[in-house]
Amino acid sequence: MNESKAPIGYVCVYEFDETSVKILNALIFTSPTEEWVDFVMKNRTQKGFVHEFDIVYGPVANDRVYAAFALFEGGLIDKQTLIRELKTYRLVDQFLFHSDKALRYIKFVEAKEILL
Repeated sequence: MNESKAPIGYVCVYEFDETSVKILNALIFTSPTEEWVDFVMKNRTQKGFVHEFDIVYGPVANDRVYAAFALFEGGLIDKQTLIRELKTYRLVDQFLFHSDKALRYIKFVEAKEILL
């Protein structure tokens, strides 16, 4: 790597009209629930996990959340304890686009160059 140049990356910015969720086959989680835990666990543990939803919306399972999930997965805490714990976290929500149909509802805005 050339030491005189800082490495760069790009962040792509998209627009999404959230009212499109009404048109799509959407799975929406507004907070950590048993159903959300089950969905996240299927994604974590079932190789090739497939579902029928165009879009999924809900809390991001980041590193801190995954640490709590690891306690649950290891049998150290039960599902209700996991949910109570996660409800104390400051969680960030995300949209996940899982179908070509869902991708038709996003619009590319720009790509921003960033220094890494």
